[in-house]
Amino acid sequence: MESVPVPATSRSIAAATATLLLSTAILGASPATADPAGSAPVGSSAPGLPQLPPPPVDHLGRPAPHILQQLRDLAAQEFLPEKIRDMLLAAVGFFEGGGEPGAPLPENAPVFAQFGWPTVAENCIGGENRATGTAIAVPGPADLPLPGVPAGHATFVFTALGTGRVAENQQASMQVRWINISNLRTGVTPLTYTGINPDGPATIAGTADTGTGTIVALLDGGVTTTGDGGDSTCRFLPTTGIFDVR
Repeated sequence: MESVPVPATSRSIAAATATLLLSTAILGASPATADPAGSAPVGSSAPGLPQLPPPPVDHLGRPAPHILQQLRDLAAQEFLPEKIRDMLLAAVGFFEGGGEPGAPLPENAPVFAQFGWPTVAENCIGGENRATGTAIAVPGPADLPLPGVPAGHATFVFTALGTGRVAENQQASMQVRWINISNLRTGVTPLTYTGINPDGPATIAGTADTGTGTIVALLDGGVTTTGDGGDSTCRFLPTTGIFDVR
C-alpha cells in the first residue's frame, strides 16, 4: 500500500505513532528543562536565551556522538540481555568507523539519510553466521538509485552485508512503515529486488509517495539470499529513521 491519506478521525492515532517512533529514532534526546519560576531554561548561556540540546543526528541522519555514548552506557548495564548488548555495541562500532561500511553507493551518490542504527540477523550468512543490515532513505528528486527518485518521494534501500545475492524464491518480506508528520500521510512500502548489486550483497529497495515534509520510518522484516551455501532467509531486527523530503 502506498500513500494512504490519514482520515481526520485517525489523526490522533497517527500523531501518537509518530511520537513513539520519533522517541525511538532520536534515542532519548531530551529538551532543555525550565526552572520553577518559568524563566530561561536551566543551563542557558544568557538570560532569556534557551540552551538547546545538541541535535541527535548529523547531516546524514547518523547518531551524534552523545547518542552513541548513551548507547554505550546502556550496553554496560548488567540487566541488559547479551544479544541486545551485542547489537548496541555493534551499532556504536558501525557508526564510529569500526564496523563494516554501509550500503554501497557510487562517488556521485545523492544526498541520503541513514537509518538510526544498523540491524542484525542471526543464522543469515550461509545459514549460520550473523549478518549486519544497513538501511538508507534517498529523498527525491534524485538520479540514483535507478531509475531515479521523483520529487515528493523517497526511496528506501536495504543491504544485508556479507550475504550473497537476492534469491528469486523469497521466503520473507521486508517493508518500511512510514508517516509524514508534516502532512499526516502514511504508507507501507514493500522492499523488493530492483537490480541493485546483482551479484550481492543482497540489496532491496522500494519507493514511497511521501509528499514533502519530515518522514519518520520503521523498517522490519527479512530477505532470502542465495550463494554457494544455498538459500538463507535472514530476518532482521527493526530499525528506524527520520529525514526530510523537500
